[in-house]
Amino acid sequence: MSRYIIGIDGGGTKTLGILYDISGNEIKRYIAGFTNFNINYEQAEINLIEVLDFLTQDINQEDELYIQMGISGYSKIKKRDEFELKLGDKYHAEVSIESDALIALYDVKKDLDVNVILVIGGTGSVLMYSDQERLEQVGGFGHLLGDEGSAYHLSIQALKDVIRTYEETNTYDDFGKAILKHLNVKDQYGIRDFVYGKDKPTIANTAIFISKLALDGYEKAKNLIEEEGRQLARQTVRAYLKLKNKNKLIIALRGGFLTRAPFIKDTYINEIKMSIKDFELSESDDSPVKGAYYLSLLKLKKG
Repeated sequence: MSRYIIGIDGGGTKTLGILYDISGNEIKRYIAGFTNFNINYEQAEINLIEVLDFLTQDINQEDELYIQMGISGYSKIKKRDEFELKLGDKYHAEVSIESDALIALYDVKKDLDVNVILVIGGTGSVLMYSDQERLEQVGGFGHLLGDEGSAYHLSIQALKDVIRTYEETNTYDDFGKAILKHLNVKDQYGIRDFVYGKDKPTIANTAIFISKLALDGYEKAKNLIEEEGRQLARQTVRAYLKLKNKNKLIIALRGGFLTRAPFIKDTYINEIKMSIKDFELSESDDSPVKGAYYLSLLKLKKG
């Protein structure tokens, strides 16, 4: 009998699954489409099953298997306990589903005695912080209630600016004209139709073009991006003030928007340094799927 752990990192664009032995050595991996249940519930489940079918095809029923998932939009899963049991029966495993942010935190924390503030700025945004055994969250309430510091929030703020500028001046400035051309729409009503006719990832992709405008010297684009950095910094300071133990602090930056878009990371770091003096900075563009392995180990020890 062998012991295995499957870690799943499921997001709004793709899903990465890795099969580990109990020592954390990677055996094989598989990538499928999105598993954010907010986007399309049925397709997300199909994609998840595709990953699990591939990773479990060589595992025997008598082997011990723990499946730890970190899924974006996991709160939308209907009757999550029953869903976990259904997957457990199908794959003869113990199954746990948590948020993708939680496995990202454990990807940083691992099994070390450190305190962590995890800052994720991708399509959406969320902060999680952990000191000792305590886990808390700041933000992460989705695009209707927040998502400051994310590609989606930047895109919406930019589109609002185009509309507001036209309503105030009866014309479009150079920034607005560039946005309209990029979206292939004629006016503010085209922007409205774009926003209400597209899904969140598609809208968030507008941030790539806004970043290009910022690099090309469009001051408004740069200012909008820098404001996203300031918003994330304010959330980070709020999390820092809530920490009971501020020693051995790691501030971990994750998410393609925060780590790769121009200007936002530098703005963010400059802002937090005014309030937080002693911390180690961790940056990575890699999937946090290994955090699912470390979280599995913790749960197995407690179980």
